[in-house]
Parts: sequence; structure tokens; C-alpha cells
Amino acid sequence: MATAGGKKRLPSKVSVPRSNFDPPPIPLDVVSVRRPIGEEIVGWIAAVVLVALLLPMLGMLYIDILEAKHDTKVQLEKVEKLRRDIERQQRKDKDK
Repeated sequence: MATAGGKKRLPSKVSVPRSNFDPPPIPLDVVSVRRPIGEEIVGWIAAVVLVALLLPMLGMLYIDILEAKHDTKVQLEKVEKLRRDIERQQRKDKDK
């Protein structure tokens, strides 16, 4: 057999060090920096004002879109009625 030769060992990885490497310790005395309470209040007030201004504007926009949709539907129904009347009149003229 061609593959029956001696077994070769795979070369060991030489790029990985084999030492006992300990990672540096994580500092436990990390203090989180807290912003002054005034900055937090200003942020909340800005958010409330923004929502108070945007909600009515979005409501008005939504109502305007609904009105335009209704007007479009009414106009389309009128055009369809006129088209049927014209077709009916053309059929009457052909029959005569």
C-alpha cells in the first residue's frame, strides 16, 4: 500500500508561547463619573418639550392626510358616476 508508510507527526505550533501568562488584574476601584443633577433635569425638560411639540404636529398631519384621502375618494366617485352617465348616454345615442 502506498499510504502504509511511517506516520508523520504534525509540526507543533511554535508561534504560541507555552508560558503561564496571567492577564493583568481588573481594577475594582473604578469610580463612575456622575453628571450634575442639573444636566439631567435639562435633558428631561428638553425631551418633554420636544414630545409636546411633535405630538400635536403629527396629529394635525395625520388628520390632514385623512381629509385629503376622503376628498380624493369623493372626487373619484364623482368621476366614476360621470363616466357611467356618459357611457349610458352614448349607448342611447347608438340605439336610436
